[in-house]
Amino acid sequence: MGWIDREHIPAIERDGRYGRLINLTLRLLEARVPACGNCTGGWITIRDDDGHETSVRCENCQGAGTVPSPVDNEENGRADGRR
Repeated sequence: MGWIDREHIPAIERDGRYGRLINLTLRLLEARVPACGNCTGGWITIRDDDGHETSVRCENCQGAGTVPSPVDNEENGRADGRR
């Protein structure tokens, strides 16, 4: 089973065999990615005792500002916590 890029959806919609794949793809494209709770927009502002501010890139989200979904891993079980 393949996957669809967004630009190919209108062409594939004409073929009824791909309805489920198109619906799943559209739902995934509309899903919101959770925001990182550790930073603001991928950056953390640190203020020292003298009042100087320094901004550093967040290590949790690598500066993206969103947290990626956990990946399924055969060594530690499913990403959603179920076994």
